[in-house]
Amino acid sequence: MEANYEKMLQDSNRIKNYIKGDIANMDESVLTKKQSAKKWSALEVVEHLNKVYDVYLDNFRKVIDGADDLPESEAPTMKRTIVARLSIYANKPKGKKRRFKVKTFDFFRPAIAPEQLHDILDTYLQNKETFNGLIKDARTKNLRNVKIPTALGERVKFYVAECFEFLLAHEERHMIQIAEAVEAAR
Repeated sequence: MEANYEKMLQDSNRIKNYIKGDIANMDESVLTKKQSAKKWSALEVVEHLNKVYDVYLDNFRKVIDGADDLPESEAPTMKRTIVARLSIYANKPKGKKRRFKVKTFDFFRPAIAPEQLHDILDTYLQNKETFNGLIKDARTKNLRNVKIPTALGERVKFYVAECFEFLLAHEERHMIQIAEAVEAAR
């Protein structure tokens, strides 16, 4: 199966532009307000995404930098695992709805102070640029048989392209959560 890195890059840029253009310019009171004690504020969701990137970006960089170049005439291909397909499906929203409630691991739970607003948003946008650069770099590498560990550790690994898709599905899910938090805070 061909890896569609161009679509991944478009999806990633759409998410980045939403945060950069819509969310980053909002009033601090809107970004830090919680709907309830059990729900995250928009800023907490962004910090959660930063914590996810902390786990994945270095792993992507290592395998992409270590991979052989793809011959010019060859299109990037990808393999699929059942676990990754299920993880992508569970995270990818259906329209404006999140399909399933997914429990967050404790090490991904955000803990922020309101004065961190700009640092959190700036870090996210930097992480997003790095992520987009990794997608671009992956287009020219032979990553068909290369796996990287997930947040579950070395026991659960995804192929590189499907890991990109998983993270994008995860982010799309959280963009809905951000929109809901912002709407409730207004």
